[in-house]
Amino acid sequence: MQNWRFRASEPPKQGSLEIGKMTMTKKRKPSGSRKPSVNMTTVKCAFCDGTGTDPFKLLSKLSICPVCQGRKMVQVERPTVACAYCHGTGKQPHGRLTCSPCKGTGLITLAGPTAKCLQCGGLGRMIESDLPCSLCRGTGLVAEKPGPQGRSKRTASKSSVGSKT
Repeated sequence: MQNWRFRASEPPKQGSLEIGKMTMTKKRKPSGSRKPSVNMTTVKCAFCDGTGTDPFKLLSKLSICPVCQGRKMVQVERPTVACAYCHGTGKQPHGRLTCSPCKGTGLITLAGPTAKCLQCGGLGRMIESDLPCSLCRGTGLVAEKPGPQGRSKRTASKSSVGSKT
C-alpha cells in the first residue's frame, strides 16, 4: 500500500499527481531507515547465474532477471543450505518459473535446529508427483521439535537407545 499526502499550495513535483487544485505526492522513507542485518550475506543469483538478465529471454534479450532485478547478486539470511527442490538452480524443475521454496535464490534459510523431512525423505518433492512436499514446503527440512526435557527428539532418542534399565 502506498502512502500519499495532499498539499494544496505546492506546485506539482516529479512523481506527483495533480487533481484539480490539489497535488498528491508519494511519501518517502528516510534514507537511513533500513538497518542492514548482520545475518545477511550476498550471493550470486542462482536463477540468472549472475548475468542479471532473464535466462530464458522470454520478453526480449535485454529483459532483467526477476529475482535479482538485474543486480546479479541477492541477499539471503544466514545460515543457508542448497534448495532440495531445485538443487540450487533457482528454477522450477521442468519449467521456466522461479523455484517456489527458495524464491529463485537457490538457497534455503535455516531457522533453528532442523531434521530431514520424513514425508519426502529430504528430496523436497512428493514421491508420487513432481510437486513440492506439503510438509516441508519443498525445503527437504523440517523444524526439530524439543523433547520432554528440552533436548531435541533426535538427541533424546540416541541417548535412550544405548541406555539399559
